[in-house]
Amino acid sequence: MKRIKLILNITAITIAITGAVASSIYMQDSDQPQYIHVNNSYIPVGDYGADYNCHDSTGVCTYYQPDPVARPRDYSPHRKGKYVPADK
Repeated sequence: MKRIKLILNITAITIAITGAVASSIYMQDSDQPQYIHVNNSYIPVGDYGADYNCHDSTGVCTYYQPDPVARPRDYSPHRKGKYVPADK
């Protein structure tokens, strides 16, 4: 009985660690599309550094969608600052 408990505990810990690592890799928010809030809607802004920058400020610069499949209308703050389009 102790051996079965040990095997089940090791399996549960391994699954938990694997899930945590996989979700942290999957949720790399820097790889997710960024949006700005304009007129009660969110529009994509492109790549940070190439298409826009965020200058120091207390507001929210960009938003991202934490779960675009299950909650397509939910946006969460990503970068702090003031949105400034990059000069091209």
